[in-house]
Amino acid sequence: MIKDIESLRFGYETDLFRIITAQLGNTPLLAHTRAKNLLDIRRTDLLGEAVRITADLLPEIHETYQSCLDILGHGFSGELFVRQSMEYNASVFAHEKKFDVLVHSALLNDFTPDELAFVFGHELGHVLFEHSRFCVFDILSNPEGVSRDTADILFRWSRASEVSADRVGLLCCGKLSTAVTALFKTASGLAGIDMDQMLRSFRRQYEDLEKQLREASDDLSWVRTHPMIPIRFKALELAALDIVALRQQSGGFSGKGFRAIDQQIAGILEAIDINAVCTRIQ
Repeated sequence: MIKDIESLRFGYETDLFRIITAQLGNTPLLAHTRAKNLLDIRRTDLLGEAVRITADLLPEIHETYQSCLDILGHGFSGELFVRQSMEYNASVFAHEKKFDVLVHSALLNDFTPDELAFVFGHELGHVLFEHSRFCVFDILSNPEGVSRDTADILFRWSRASEVSADRVGLLCCGKLSTAVTALFKTASGLAGIDMDQMLRSFRRQYEDLEKQLREASDDLSWVRTHPMIPIRFKALELAALDIVALRQQSGGFSGKGFRAIDQQIAGILEAIDINAVCTRIQ
């Protein structure tokens, strides 16, 4: 069990959360009873329509999932389910420390156990950092609505939350190369690509994306709940050495250095956000 996992939370996410709570107060927070009821409804659906993964059914996958829980500790209680789908996707619904993780069957068929550890860790990161406290689309679907500026902040927070969750995914799988492969497969649907080729591809694509965002307008940037894949890659690459050091508890994790990395990644995301705002104003 890693004691300092909270230090992995993306500082930009924390800053945006403070802004949201200042603007909305407790409005977006699910009431305790309603949150529990939603988890119960979700669990009923999973037990009725999906297949629960147990040690007897799929021992290697269950062991990988359990190893992620062991790394995170914190008294979590949740089960793993699989549903038939050709899409590479997973989701989690949580209430306090109880949760259920759903993965699509394509992941189990095509991802290695280590790549699955990244996926499991990512979903558990959402539980660990209590990202369910704001459901962006539920808030924006409220008939009373929120201002465009508040909606913009909510989407920024959602994108920043994915960076935090990716860090927990890397903590669980333990290798940047594994996390990169998982991201690459998710984005491309391709397997069997050489690691050096994947790294070169992501780095070049990130550079081209940076240039594209500076030169072109994108009126839809602000409504994305997830950062673009090359940006997620870059955020992981910058933080990888510290995260692996934290996993190994080698003493190589530097809180001060990690906050500097946070600022660099925040600058990348803020550049996109500013670009989107300028586009809407023009």
